[in-house]
Amino acid sequence: MFDHFAHGTPVTAEPLPPRKVLRFDKGYWKTMPGILKIIELVCNIAGFICIKISWAWLSAIFYNILYWVGNIITAFLFLMYTFHFVEKYDRWPWHKLEFFFCSVMSLSYIGTSIFATTIGESVGYAVGFFGLCAIIAYGFDAYLKYKGWKRGLPPQ
Repeated sequence: MFDHFAHGTPVTAEPLPPRKVLRFDKGYWKTMPGILKIIELVCNIAGFICIKISWAWLSAIFYNILYWVGNIITAFLFLMYTFHFVEKYDRWPWHKLEFFFCSVMSLSYIGTSIFATTIGESVGYAVGFFGLCAIIAYGFDAYLKYKGWKRGLPPQ
């Protein structure tokens, strides 16, 4: 009776969901989260170079650990967003994970930058400056991720 076959009308099938393919997207570099990740990487590398020049070995240990952890995870996330892995694996809580990572990095940079600035040399002040830039970048990135998490926005 209501099967739409009796009158010869074609039944339209529901369209398939779009395929999530991995692709390189250079446009991510121009977005605010992409720019923040680039700033975070540059601050990590510049602070690492400055702390390697200094004679203080104790603050260099803490800063090196923070540098390697931060640089590896930030570069990993940058590549994940650039190649749309985040879009493909959208069931993971990307905003939560990245919010907690950026918050921990920002708080860790507060401690290590203060500790490195107490060296008193010009190198210590440079490390403190790059640490401050990293604190601002990671803090703002954490704020953006928190807003996206609470609004329920897709990660990419």
